[in-house]
Amino acid sequence: MDWTNGLSAFSYCMEMLIAVYLYLIHLEKRKMFWGRIAAGMAVLFLSAMFVNPWFSQTTVAWGWFIVVFFLIIGICFFSCSIGLEDAVYAASCGYLTQHFASSLYILIRYQGGAPTWEGLLYYLVYAIVYCLFYFLFARKIAENGHYHVTWQTALTVMVLVLGVTIALSMFTKIAADDANVDLVYSVGNGLSRLFRSTQIYAMLFCVFFLWMQVLQRKELQAVRKLEQSELLWQQRQAQYQMSRDNIDLINRKCHDLKHQIAALSAVEGQSMKREALISEIQDMVEVYDTKTDTGNEALNTILMEKGLYCRMHGIQWTCVADGKLLDFIDVIDLYTLIGNAVDNAIEAVEKLEEPENRIVSVRIWQKAAFAVLQVENYFAGTVEMADGLPVTSKGDTFSHGIGLKSMRRIVEKYQGSLSVKAEGGMFLLSCVFPLEQ
Repeated sequence: MDWTNGLSAFSYCMEMLIAVYLYLIHLEKRKMFWGRIAAGMAVLFLSAMFVNPWFSQTTVAWGWFIVVFFLIIGICFFSCSIGLEDAVYAASCGYLTQHFASSLYILIRYQGGAPTWEGLLYYLVYAIVYCLFYFLFARKIAENGHYHVTWQTALTVMVLVLGVTIALSMFTKIAADDANVDLVYSVGNGLSRLFRSTQIYAMLFCVFFLWMQVLQRKELQAVRKLEQSELLWQQRQAQYQMSRDNIDLINRKCHDLKHQIAALSAVEGQSMKREALISEIQDMVEVYDTKTDTGNEALNTILMEKGLYCRMHGIQWTCVADGKLLDFIDVIDLYTLIGNAVDNAIEAVEKLEEPENRIVSVRIWQKAAFAVLQVENYFAGTVEMADGLPVTSKGDTFSHGIGLKSMRRIVEKYQGSLSVKAEGGMFLLSCVFPLEQ
């Protein structure tokens, strides 16, 4: 076994792994992330020692670079909580970064002789390029721990990256080998100049492609925010329509109530029928007896609407709230925050089979110098958490994940913090706001 060639191949593997790590920094990590990275390094080392020699003895030496690329994809997927398409995308971006650094090093290093500070030059070039690419590209592409790319995008990026970089670099080397030309020291040779030209083209391609990815991600993020705003507007419109339906229902019930009272006056002497009518009227009145005076008119409206819905659908509703504590919150923000919180709780308890567990509780009180809002309810099944928020169990993760994210943004807008706790079948959402605002 040629340990020198093996270590050289492993050096390339580490260049790739470090370059790809730049694009993993802002992704969601799996448990024991560094242990998984260490395991990936071990696989790369064994591959460099035992797989690379086979390729170096064949006419498809470039196949080694393909093998390393796919091993890096596996390490990305194994180490981060992302989809395979995101892993392919991250590996492709890392490959571009490493290739730029390698091409730049070749252009500086191989100018007809070996400088005495060769080792320092190697580390200096790679360190500067990796730091520069991180701040220019890597930290701007990920969004909320993921890349959110489609398989079409991931495969297109992979084919372009591998095709262009291999075509510009490896095929020139193959042509030089056939002509017995030393690309390193034959500065005046035509093939040598062509090889250096291809390195420049490869560097330009790497920068251009990554810059286009940054611009594309910014555009996609802007589109997502616009879609979120439109979706929130649709949600508010739907809530308004529900409010109108509830008011219409109240009006109809009040109309029926008038007739019940009129009928009650006409049944004197029929005590059983009279008592039945009185009991029915009392039941109807209890449905409407949801008004809560919190000291905040907007909060009163929200809680009355949600309380009415709960009573009409067999959900126990409890509310103890000092609404004056939330006077500093804009009415629309307050409606969105509490409306989404209670709607999520209602949706959870409506799935429960046990009537005694269909309970929604809202509390607003002061604790020290903070206003605390809590919404509590029972739930069935398990809750998977990501970035401190529950992962929706619905198929449309984009639409249904917006509610809690918009709530977090509203809370943070007022310098507060939102937390979620799901244990023992009990779900507790807490929002804490500083009162000095």
